[in-house]
Amino acid sequence: MNRHNSATLEWDSESPKSVHFNDFYFSTDDGLAETDYVFLKSNKLRERFSSLKHNTFTLAETGFGTGLNFLTTWLLWKSSSTNSSSLHFISAEKYPLSKNDLTRALSAWPQLKHEAGQLLTQYPELNSGFHQLRFDGGRVVLTLMFGDVVDCYRQLNVKVDAWFLDGFSPAKNPGMWTPELFQLMAYHSKSNTTFATFSCARVVRDGLTQAGFIINKKPGFGLKREMLSGTFSGTPMQTNNKEKTPSWFSLPPKHTSDKTALIIGAGVAGCSTARSLAQRGWKVTLVDRHSAIATEGSGNRQGALYAKLPVEPIPASRFHLSGFLYSSNFLKQNLADRPDIWSPCGLLQLASSEKERLKHRKLADSGNYPDSIVRFVEQDKASELAGITVNNSGLFFPEAGWATPPLLCKWLTEHPNITIKTSTHIAKLEHKENNWTAFTKENQTLSASIVVVASAADSTLLEQLKQLPVQKIRGQVSLTQSNIQAPPLNTVLCSQGYISPSKEGRFCFGATFDLKDEATDIRESGHQHNLTKIAEMAPELANTLQQYHTDNSLTGRVGFRCASPDKLPMIGAVPVYEAFVEDYAQLRHDAKKAIDTPPKHYPGLYANLAHGSKGLISGPISGEIIAAMLENEPLPIEKELIDILNPARFIIKNLIRRTI
Repeated sequence: MNRHNSATLEWDSESPKSVHFNDFYFSTDDGLAETDYVFLKSNKLRERFSSLKHNTFTLAETGFGTGLNFLTTWLLWKSSSTNSSSLHFISAEKYPLSKNDLTRALSAWPQLKHEAGQLLTQYPELNSGFHQLRFDGGRVVLTLMFGDVVDCYRQLNVKVDAWFLDGFSPAKNPGMWTPELFQLMAYHSKSNTTFATFSCARVVRDGLTQAGFIINKKPGFGLKREMLSGTFSGTPMQTNNKEKTPSWFSLPPKHTSDKTALIIGAGVAGCSTARSLAQRGWKVTLVDRHSAIATEGSGNRQGALYAKLPVEPIPASRFHLSGFLYSSNFLKQNLADRPDIWSPCGLLQLASSEKERLKHRKLADSGNYPDSIVRFVEQDKASELAGITVNNSGLFFPEAGWATPPLLCKWLTEHPNITIKTSTHIAKLEHKENNWTAFTKENQTLSASIVVVASAADSTLLEQLKQLPVQKIRGQVSLTQSNIQAPPLNTVLCSQGYISPSKEGRFCFGATFDLKDEATDIRESGHQHNLTKIAEMAPELANTLQQYHTDNSLTGRVGFRCASPDKLPMIGAVPVYEAFVEDYAQLRHDAKKAIDTPPKHYPGLYANLAHGSKGLISGPISGEIIAAMLENEPLPIEKELIDILNPARFIIKNLIRRTI
């Protein structure tokens, strides 16, 4: 998000007023009473929450503002819903408040202090896109979308039960109250979806009616004469959606059979998926062919957690940034008291050349990223932050740090709904009568209603996944095995290589990228490569490490990254290759051909692999993506980003290129 898009406020006593719209965020008489009357009572939420017949209630809002509507809804939910149900609250905001302004605005409501404190703790950086926050053990989920309301709801994937049509009045904010918005409301509504809005303006009445809503006028709150509420008629609406998903990227239907899952591969991606499903009540069996979990690509002592960003955001970098922000918030919320697993020490991405230095400066000056995510620092400031002399300027990521993947995986799987089976090598999968059976090389069988394959490059040994294009890339890291008298490094350093601050007096640094090499031996050439990369960033530290190597010998570890041709992971339903080639064959002759044939996937079979060297930022959110698909929940990222992760994308690209 351009940093200038945050809200600019004036304060009348303690009531916030938007400078841009010249209007107050809530009633200066009693904002809480206004929310209760206009939105909660008009949508009959208390009665609906208490008599909820299905497990989830989904509510959507057009203007988050100060979060007052969300917090009052949350409070009502806690007092009137059942313990087995969950609330999904979706809200868009084009001009989000800064955390300081939000803190001040919510301080006016001491009765919301507990909930407001939790919201403020997780309140995201002001970066455009989706931000998903979880409260009350996951029973309450807020999907906060920063951006234009129409753009945001075009990226949504679910139907909702109720609408809060909020925002500044149509006279002051005509850009929000548009036919496109009303059509999108209809598109995301069910036959019994309700709405409520403080506005009774003609443009609102006409827009809602034309979109298929039955409207009712009722007395407004306070001095306002009238307001609107009503119900969607159930008439299907076609949206003017320029970002309409091609048919081949349509999501699979909601899972409706028993909630049992088999996850193959116990690295960060597999363990994250197991955790996400277990928290939703799934019974998960997590298998790995090794004798312990997190022994391959997720087996390093330390890994850097950050996103490498371009000057101008592109879909791939937006996904990586979303993953980084999700992971850093997830770790902060759950592992702040586990310094052995997670250290939010910050990270310096140092320039390796003058050209890169200028690029870093351009990125920082672009306004595309808030300073709270990344900022440019000159060499002297970088050295001060690192605690040692570094060779160049760089980008500083204050919320980044390092994590210990094996311990993270262990923590993720400590859940009563997860059963771990190691030394279990899945050789074949068969699907019959809504159930998968896995046959192991150890002559065992395992069954579940869905299977998630997260076994990196080994995934393609299974018949259903053999067409997925993956690449195995060898990497060697170097390790000191005893306490080392070295300059105190305060932050992670990365450039062409990386090094983390010492853990228990020992350093982990690397790493090599060795293509077409599957040997597992530790090599002196690998150590020298890694030492050279540290010397290019911090010569003094490199000299200390070289002397340690001379006196004691470094040890190391070899792992294998799994990457895709476009360097993005594959997350989603596994396509039936032959069916895709046949159904979308016309793309060979016309890349823009509209084909309505729905995609054919193996029912209940999902892939979560090819995270490369970015598993710490893409792994945790990948588990949430798959869980949201299975449960038909709001996705944690925009649909257009889900599409670039779709395992079927390579079939479509190759058809267009006529290589298949």
